[in-house]
Amino acid sequence: MKIIVLMPVRNEEWILEKTLKAASLFADHIIVGDQGSIDKTPEICKRFLKVVYLINPEGYPGKKNRRQILLDKARQLFGAGNIIFGLDADEIPTVNILEDFSWKNLLISLKTGQSVILEWVNLWRSPKKYRDDKSVWQKNFKYFIFKDDGKTNYTLGNVHEGKIPNAFLKNPLKYENVKIMHFQFVLWSRMLSKQQHCRIMEKRVFPKKSFLAINTRYWNTKDERNIILKNIPEFWLKSWQKRGINLENFLEDKLYWFDTEILQDFKKYGTKYFKWLDIWDVDWEKKRQIAIKRGVKNLPENKIDSPRHFYIKFYHKYLQPLLSYNSFLYKIYRFFKKYE
Repeated sequence: MKIIVLMPVRNEEWILEKTLKAASLFADHIIVGDQGSIDKTPEICKRFLKVVYLINPEGYPGKKNRRQILLDKARQLFGAGNIIFGLDADEIPTVNILEDFSWKNLLISLKTGQSVILEWVNLWRSPKKYRDDKSVWQKNFKYFIFKDDGKTNYTLGNVHEGKIPNAFLKNPLKYENVKIMHFQFVLWSRMLSKQQHCRIMEKRVFPKKSFLAINTRYWNTKDERNIILKNIPEFWLKSWQKRGINLENFLEDKLYWFDTEILQDFKKYGTKYFKWLDIWDVDWEKKRQIAIKRGVKNLPENKIDSPRHFYIKFYHKYLQPLLSYNSFLYKIYRFFKKYE
């Protein structure tokens, strides 16, 4: 029985080396599916002996099979009966995953088809603090692990699919000692750029989906009303640091790859196509100028101005914080559509 990490990635050089170093210490193999990276992601992956590097452009964005392709590869190379650990590049377990005997006993005792849920801790604007309030980002438990039966597959068709096949969601084992640290919100400017890109992607992949549903889905990524932050246990970071993995320093950028793709979508579809999306708190003209200086191609030729009229600005400023996809707000949405 082997421990195999499945990790779909795209342009993750900001954290990927740290993640792969950590995963290499507890996993037998790491299967990485690269969905078209243009940064140093391929180079980083090839430094690690345990990494099986796949180029998987079919899996991103909005396609059906990015995790299934990795699972198929795991079965092809290592057979069935293995422990499959689903991780994203910005997720790193606490270091006791290396030392906890009860953890090892748990994995050994797993029956075929069983799954494990672990506590998912969202670090917030700092690797030393986590969200601990009534938001969806408070500490909660998510599915990360299953023992593969060699035949059960992922349910296809979702942009944001789960880390394990739906058939393995029943009767999971809950393990509380090992936590999963989620670093997405540590690099705040990158997170905002990523979530704007997600809104744009949903609009492209599902053009009939209402802006209200899209905006509501992603609003909580920047909602800090009634936020409560707590300090993480210091050893969570220090213990990895002793093993040569620095989880405290990350570099900001003025133009992320998400931004350049959004600018290219503006050229292809026009800004008016995205005017109802909650992406206009960004100076896109400033981003365009930076992209021009960096030699990015397929950018809008003309200056980018916000395409929003009064009703959209009112909606973004006053109604967005109250959003819930219910019948009352849907009536408001229908009202605004008259002026689109």
